[in-house]
Amino acid sequence: MAKILPFFTLVLLLPLAGCSLAPEYHRPTMELPSAWEATASQALQRKWWERFQSEALNALVEEALEHNNNIAQAMASVRQAQAALGLARDALLPVPAAEAEGNRTIARSADSPTAMQRGARLSSAFSGSLAAGWTLDFWGKYWNAAESARASLVATEAARDNVILTVSAGTVEAWLWLSAYTWQEEIAESVLKNREESLGIYQNRYDNGQISELDLLSIQANVETARNALASARIAKNAAETSLAVLLGRSPAELMDIGNISAPSSLMTSLPTAPALPAGLPSELVEQRPDIRQAEANLQAANYDIGVARAAFFPSFSLTGLFGSASLELNDLLRSANAYTALSGGVSLPLNFWSIKRGVESTEAARDAAVVTYELTVLNAFKEVRDALVEQREYANSVAALTRQVEYLSKAVEHARIRYDNGFASYLDLLTSESNLFTAQQSLAVAHARHLGSIARVCLALGGGWQE
Repeated sequence: MAKILPFFTLVLLLPLAGCSLAPEYHRPTMELPSAWEATASQALQRKWWERFQSEALNALVEEALEHNNNIAQAMASVRQAQAALGLARDALLPVPAAEAEGNRTIARSADSPTAMQRGARLSSAFSGSLAAGWTLDFWGKYWNAAESARASLVATEAARDNVILTVSAGTVEAWLWLSAYTWQEEIAESVLKNREESLGIYQNRYDNGQISELDLLSIQANVETARNALASARIAKNAAETSLAVLLGRSPAELMDIGNISAPSSLMTSLPTAPALPAGLPSELVEQRPDIRQAEANLQAANYDIGVARAAFFPSFSLTGLFGSASLELNDLLRSANAYTALSGGVSLPLNFWSIKRGVESTEAARDAAVVTYELTVLNAFKEVRDALVEQREYANSVAALTRQVEYLSKAVEHARIRYDNGFASYLDLLTSESNLFTAQQSLAVAHARHLGSIARVCLALGGGWQE
């Protein structure tokens, strides 16, 4: 036994001297912008949705982060990747095994050869052993496989973070649109009520011969236009509400409970402070966005996979150690005199080099594809940042312009009504002014939602917040 121990020590040290056949990893080099133009004074916090200053919205986002099904699915994928990493690391260790056996032999007669050999017709034999098999990792095959699994875990965790970020942004935007459609509904209800009241007044005028039938028909058509706008607003409001319910992970029963989620229209006129870009963002964005982190981790995994494929060119060495005991009596099985040990080794040399070469070429191609995926992800990230910043700025300008337009058209309607009542203008002039005002009011509600949504998209494009 003393002679075996140094050999085992040497065997344990052999894998430490093994080599890795994976190519050295380098992050793809891309030309990044050197600086950003400052956009505002308030920095972007981790819980970026709190900038909308709504306790109701904060509660909805927290509910979505806790109950959303996509997040639950992403969390399960992380656990699966953790288990895969554990299995890959287990391949670096010896595989233990235990075995026990017992048998009893009864000879047909005391004169049979078996009975004479064992001294009795009835004889027993017992054995037990502990074994360990180990494939030596000379070429870094299992180490590279473990590193690939580790990188895949990092990619899966980044994918989970991306799902969390997307769900939180989707919840915010759905709630904003619910608020906008609620405002459109309120506008359409108010306009419809006013037009129905006006229809009653003009019906009396028509009955008294004060206005023509053409004017009355135009007024009636105007009422139906408001009814159609109200129906459209309610359809859109329902779609926003059900989308929000799905993001929140509500049950089908809750989903069918129409009207259980609300968003005040007053939010549309209370604009939060736009997020500022932190200093040094261009390089930090690459580290911050979860989709970029996922793409780079997948690239690292593909890099290690090349090492696994290349190792198949070389022979593999295995060792099997056995320690056991055998006895004719069960109570003597553990006596040292009955113990035995065995150590065996094996070598396997592959001959299908053409197939192995194709496997290496496949992993190299997968690595090249992962490089392109990483570069496209980075490029798309900066595109989304620029688009979101432009949208944030220009939708603010759109809101300001439409707000002024509504003010001007409101005054135009007042003048048109006075001129019509005094016989200085046709009803067509009044109808045109009212229609223009109604359209501008509906457009203003949409512009507010788009402006607030663009703020959410800036936060999304920046990766969801920055540690102070």
